[in-house]
Amino acid sequence: ARDVVLVHMGSMSNLFAALGWTLVHLLERPALLEAVRGGDLDLLERCASESIRLMQRSIVLRRVLRPVELADEGTSWRLPPGVFAATFLPCTNRSALPGLDGFDPANFAGRRFTRAESLPARELVVTFGHGRHACPAQRFSITAIRHAVAALVTRFELVPRFRGPRPLRRQIGGVARADRPCPVGYRRRSSLSVTSRRQK
Repeated sequence: ARDVVLVHMGSMSNLFAALGWTLVHLLERPALLEAVRGGDLDLLERCASESIRLMQRSIVLRRVLRPVELADEGTSWRLPPGVFAATFLPCTNRSALPGLDGFDPANFAGRRFTRAESLPARELVVTFGHGRHACPAQRFSITAIRHAVAALVTRFELVPRFRGPRPLRRQIGGVARADRPCPVGYRRRSSLSVTSRRQK
C-alpha cells in the first residue's frame, strides 16, 4: 500500500517535470530526437534517466558514520557519528565526476548509472535512490516517460519555441521545474513519413 501511495504521489508531483525535461533535452538535440523517432527506445530511456539526474532537486537524509567537518562561506560544523545531515542532490549529481555538469545519455545503460564504479561512494549520484531506500516508482516513471515521449515524437513534428530553460534556482525537493515556459510548436506527421523513416 505504501508503494502504491508513493507511485501516485510521484506521478502527480515529479513525473510531468521529468517527462518535460526529457522532451526538452531531445528537442535541443536533433540527432538524438531522430534516433528516438526511428525506434531507439533504449536511448530514450537513457535520456529520461539522464534528465532526471540533471534536474534532481531532492533532499536526502544521511547518517554520519565517522566525524566529519562541513563548511560554508562563513562557518564550519563538526558532526559526530550518529548525527543526521540533509544533503541536496544537485551538489553531487553534477560534480561527483568530471563531465557530469552536462547532458550525456551515455551516463546510463538502461536505468543504471554507468560510471558508478568511479565514484568514491555510489550515493553521490542519485536519480531514484539506492537499495531499500530506492523509489518504488522508478520502473513505472521511466516506462511512462518512454511511452509518452515516443508517441509524441513519432506522431508529431515538434518545433522548440524556447531557449535555454534552466531549473528554478530556489527549488528544493523533487524534479526541478523550469524557470520559464517552454512552448513547443507541433503538427501531425503524415503516416507515410513515419513509415518511411522507420524503414530506414
